[in-house]
Amino acid sequence: MGLELGKNTTLVILVVALLAVGAYVFVNTSFDKQVISVTGNAEISAKPELVSVYISVETTNSSAEDSKNENSRISEDVIRELRFLGFKDSDIETVSYNIYQDYSWENNRQELKGYKTVNQLKVKTDNFDLTGKIVDAAVDSGALIQYINFELNPENESKLKAEAIEKATMDAKSKAEAVAKGADKKLGSLISVNTNDYYYQPYGLYAKGEDVSASVNAAEARSATVKINPQELTVSANVQAVYGIR
Repeated sequence: MGLELGKNTTLVILVVALLAVGAYVFVNTSFDKQVISVTGNAEISAKPELVSVYISVETTNSSAEDSKNENSRISEDVIRELRFLGFKDSDIETVSYNIYQDYSWENNRQELKGYKTVNQLKVKTDNFDLTGKIVDAAVDSGALIQYINFELNPENESKLKAEAIEKATMDAKSKAEAVAKGADKKLGSLISVNTNDYYYQPYGLYAKGEDVSASVNAAEARSATVKINPQELTVSANVQAVYGIR
């Protein structure tokens, strides 16, 4: 009985010792392992394929109900004019709709101006020649133009995003190889890679200024659409990669 207990005790001590050695080797190997951390970048240029016109219908009245009803009337006029241009209801998207109390600062205190209703619509088309007609349809109906943006088709955007990430990853590897060579080392295997950033910004043809009058807004928006010459859009990506070196 005593002999068996002694053997078991010895076995336990041996296992614990081996685990300790294993842990020591693992920790030191991990600690001493040489790695290179690099950042890869890539940019891809593409021609815009779509134009989006953001239309803002804004009404203020002494009562919320009157403000809402007036806004509804103008919005319906805008949509009717867009239908005349060939747009379907499915092509006209409601971006946001809000009714709120509108205040101004007068005589050193807040004054209630009334209830403001804002209905923002978006119309998207691949026919750039329609841009001016969309603007005319909106402003002639009593609406404002919030933004006019040139954009990418969603399917192509996803394709370019993947291509940009691929190129950024290749850029990271190229940098890692250069660092390893400069340090008189050889590049080892990839340890980790993370996509830090992906960026795509539509090109703005027009953006509404703060507190501009309806007449100024209409003139500026119409002027912007007279000669459309959309610039190329940029899709960029950034990745962080870690390689071992030997």
